[in-house]
Amino acid sequence: MRKSAGTPLYKQVFEELKAKIDAGHYKIGDLLPSENELCKLYFTTRPTVRQALNELTNRGYIVRQHGKGSIVSEPKNGLGILSIKGATAGVGKHNLRTAILSKPQKCAWPESFAFELSAEEQEAGAITFSRLRYVNGLPTMFEETFISNLGLPRFTLHNLEKNSLFDTLKHYHAVEVKEGEQKIWAIEASKELAELFNIKAKKPILHMKRKLATNKKNLFIYSFLYCNTEEFFIQDYF
Repeated sequence: MRKSAGTPLYKQVFEELKAKIDAGHYKIGDLLPSENELCKLYFTTRPTVRQALNELTNRGYIVRQHGKGSIVSEPKNGLGILSIKGATAGVGKHNLRTAILSKPQKCAWPESFAFELSAEEQEAGAITFSRLRYVNGLPTMFEETFISNLGLPRFTLHNLEKNSLFDTLKHYHAVEVKEGEQKIWAIEASKELAELFNIKAKKPILHMKRKLATNKKNLFIYSFLYCNTEEFFIQDYF
C-alpha cells in the first residue's frame, strides 16, 4: 500500500481492505487477517488497524466476533435518500419499485402543517399523493408528498408509479430542485406503518421531514418520509 500524505492512515487501510473485499480477494464468510497480521502487512499500529476495521463494520463489510476475528459479510444496500436528487437517483431505478397508495390530487393544505407557507402557496392549495417504495422487493420507504399547486397544469394525470417525481417535474413542467432542508430522527413504528413495512409495531424507524426549493418562485416540495433500515443503511457522498 502506498501511503498518501493527505489521507489518514486508517482510511487508507480501510480503502485497501474494502477494495480487496469488493474484488473478491476476501469472500463472504472469509476471516480477515488478525489485527497483528494487519499491523505487519500495512506497517502501522493496532489503533490504526482497529479504526479501519470499525469503518468496515459500520459500512456492513465485516462482522467482528469476539474470540474469532473479523468475518466478511454481505454488505447491506445503501439508501441515498439524503440526496436532493431523489430516491430514484439515490437507490437506483433497477432496484426501486413504487406503489401509489393515494394518487395525485388537489387539496387544501392541512391545518397543522409542519412548514410555514407563503400567502401565495396558501391561496393556491396543494397537490398531494403518497407512495410506498420497495427496494430489492422489500417495502422500505413510505412517503407523503405535498407540492405547491403553482404552474403545474394536469399534474394529477402523471404516472408516478413508473416515473420519477423529479424527472416528471423537470420534463413536463420545467421545474428543477435547487436546494432544501431536512430533519431526521428515529421514531417507533405505528401500527399502520408496521403493517406497511411488515415489521413489529414500535420497532425503531427513521422519520424525515423535508422541504425542497425549486427554480419556480413559491413552488416547494414537502415530503414526510418514513424509512425501515432493517435491511439497509442510509448513505450519501459529499
